[in-house]
Amino acid sequence: MQKRKESNGRARSYFCFEKDNEEGLLFRANLPVKWHNPLKQFLLVGLVVLLVLSGVLPAKAFKLSDGAEISLITCDPGFGAATVYGHSAIRVKDAAYDYDLAFNYGIYDFESPNFLYRFASGQTDYLLAAYNFDAFVNSYKNTKRSVYEQLLDLTPAEKQKIFDFLVWNAKPENRIYRYNFFFDNCATRVRDVLVNNIEGGLIFNEEERSGKTLRGLVKDCHGKLLWLSFGIDYVVSSKSDREATYWEEMFLPDYLMDHFEDALKSKERVPLVKEARIVYEAPGLTYTSLKFISPFVVFLLIALVILWFSVRQLQRRNPKIKLDYWVYGLNGFMGIVIAWFTLFSEHPAMSPNYNLLWASPLNLAFAFALRIKKWRPRLKYYHIFISIWMVVFLCASPFIPQYFHPVFYLFVIMILSRSIVHSLLIIRKVY
Repeated sequence: MQKRKESNGRARSYFCFEKDNEEGLLFRANLPVKWHNPLKQFLLVGLVVLLVLSGVLPAKAFKLSDGAEISLITCDPGFGAATVYGHSAIRVKDAAYDYDLAFNYGIYDFESPNFLYRFASGQTDYLLAAYNFDAFVNSYKNTKRSVYEQLLDLTPAEKQKIFDFLVWNAKPENRIYRYNFFFDNCATRVRDVLVNNIEGGLIFNEEERSGKTLRGLVKDCHGKLLWLSFGIDYVVSSKSDREATYWEEMFLPDYLMDHFEDALKSKERVPLVKEARIVYEAPGLTYTSLKFISPFVVFLLIALVILWFSVRQLQRRNPKIKLDYWVYGLNGFMGIVIAWFTLFSEHPAMSPNYNLLWASPLNLAFAFALRIKKWRPRLKYYHIFISIWMVVFLCASPFIPQYFHPVFYLFVIMILSRSIVHSLLIIRKVY
């Protein structure tokens, strides 16, 4: 998604008004700019607010000319976690007034207080901003990401209706919305604006549905970002493993572009897209990832080391408790994180998460309890319980309605290697 940036690393806003020939001025906000004088910023904002409230500068749309164009803009994915899914926007161009804006629903402030916590808990607020289309395209040129345009075949009334809504939606009191990755993001907002303001709506070719799950659609975007794919599979629940509807697939910009390419206007039964253009074609770039530090390789090495130590301790009939602190503690901590997302996150695809079947918060409590020597004789039977539980999970996992990342089975091997060693020694009455 798009992030507001500034040369000094902080996001700032300013206000700008576009003059038209008939009905006043159009309000725009949240363009990145560097403020050298906070007092000037305060005075300017105060003046603008005063003028708007007094009616001198009405914040409303003007009447578009007959030659106005409205387009769906799609931007290629980048190589970062925030850009890997691509981006969508709406372009409104009216050459008669030298007017060319990108309406962007993907604006957020990464430096806002508690951003990461709010994002994880599903309390992230995004907003709509309108700004010069050339500036929008240049931001993608700088990151070598192609920009595509689909010119929509709209009547003058439909163009005006879409434009009026966008200007209303861009007002300070209307522009903020609660972001949701799957169901309410920069692409779904664009989809809804266009569909809801076209007379009669649109007809989509639903037979072209991919048949993929929500999780599968996301994983297709990750490519070589293996750690990101691992993290998504870790926190996203079984709700993402149902097949996505044709409508839901458009939460990804590429699918939004493809589905609009095949869409028909319900009333006229004509194609929605009149012309497809390439605004900017980026040079071919290849993302190189270090596979030897992928999640699977890293945790496979850790699992083999733990397994080797466990076998040695079994042979010597002398298990080392300190290794259990780390293995049970890590597993339990991972369970605590999953439980937090399940219980407290507002994201709809976080519960139920069956990863709690192999990552149990109880294991963290057990790791701390092991540190108390007098409790160990009573706690030792917990190893037998975990051994049975993990074996049952391995046998049942193919039938559980959730995808489990291959790395998760390595975590099961880690804890099984410890619990089985203790269980065998208990059965042999070594302790």
